[in-house]
Amino acid sequence: MNLTIIFLITIAAAMILFDVFIIWKKGKAESISAHIIRGSKQYPLIVLLFGIILGHLFWSMKTEDIYKNTKCITTEPIHVENI
Repeated sequence: MNLTIIFLITIAAAMILFDVFIIWKKGKAESISAHIIRGSKQYPLIVLLFGIILGHLFWSMKTEDIYKNTKCITTEPIHVENI
């Protein structure tokens, strides 16, 4: 498995486990979501920065850049003969 995928899964799992633990120990007011909501009302620039980061991550890329060094697709034309 790709190192980037392992990193992303590990970070997501750690955040989920942390959030469940904090909610169990201290309640919903201390969850990651509660802090983000309170922080976004106090500092709206945070919402803009998250938007920029997510826009960067989900922005469309050229197909050959996305699948570089993989065997998922080919950029070479496929010739089909008429039967």
